[in-house]
Amino acid sequence: MPTFDGGHYFLTVLLPIKTEPIPDGSAFTSAVHALRKQLALLPTAAQSPACGTGQSPFARNTRNHFVRFAIIDDVAYNGREQDSAVWALLKNINPTIAQPQDHLTCPFLYFAAEFDAVSGADAERDSYLAGLWATMNTELQHIFTFCVGFDANVNDAASFAKYIARGQLETTMSFNDYYVDIAATVKSLPTWPADKNLIPAGAGAILFLLGLFIFCFISGRSGFIAMLLGAAVLAAGLWLAKASITAAGAKPFPAAPDSNLPAVLKGLFLQRAFTRFAIDNQMLAVSASSADELHAAFGNFIARNRPDNLDGPTQPPGVIGI
Repeated sequence: MPTFDGGHYFLTVLLPIKTEPIPDGSAFTSAVHALRKQLALLPTAAQSPACGTGQSPFARNTRNHFVRFAIIDDVAYNGREQDSAVWALLKNINPTIAQPQDHLTCPFLYFAAEFDAVSGADAERDSYLAGLWATMNTELQHIFTFCVGFDANVNDAASFAKYIARGQLETTMSFNDYYVDIAATVKSLPTWPADKNLIPAGAGAILFLLGLFIFCFISGRSGFIAMLLGAAVLAAGLWLAKASITAAGAKPFPAAPDSNLPAVLKGLFLQRAFTRFAIDNQMLAVSASSADELHAAFGNFIARNRPDNLDGPTQPPGVIGI
């Protein structure tokens, strides 16, 4: 399904950047230059010393999986449309003359976010954007103020959601990396009812062939009517089959188990904690006389780390470790 798949909403937005000069202290600069500077100052994540110590403001929202900004100055030119040399000669095409090219009228800000959602409804998108505004509206204003129409139209969470929705593009190639059992996922998908869709088409084909036989060997008028009726039933059956396949293909994959952000963070935390537990207790594991002691140590591990509690202790968002 476009935009929504596997329990995640894939938001893709393009917003035009202002082209008029803007004040920069005692001088002026371009909005796209100022926006690049603002994005460069935005903390990414406290992942390693190379990333600095700043924490991404998007980590304040516990629905975010991935967020990305980019500035698109213009569309890429991939070169001439290829054609055979013979055909170009016959059409008198001069390859030294550039073909028409598409260009953007201004730079665009690309904003993409993948976040937890229960459906692909607009209300899911708007609730996410409202939550984003509640947790980091200062940073959002510093970024989107360089986009056309933001300052005049956005002053609260509702207007911010409406503004972003105006620049949304349909996402047809989502990025989802939490599926681990493809066989179980395929089994959970609805099956296409081939009998209900192909039987009408088959009946129409048989009726058409029967009409063709009657037209050729028995009665032209009766055969022609049967052929028309068969063709109509066949066309309707094929159209219904195509429509049902399209509808089935638009259905989203089910959410992978434990693929929302709190569950992913808890899994990362337990992975690291259990690795430490295994290292610290490896001598107990190889000694049969230490089974009770190992059992007690594991009980303490469960009590301390609470695997069933997603609220904590857990991995903080936006970092690799704690």
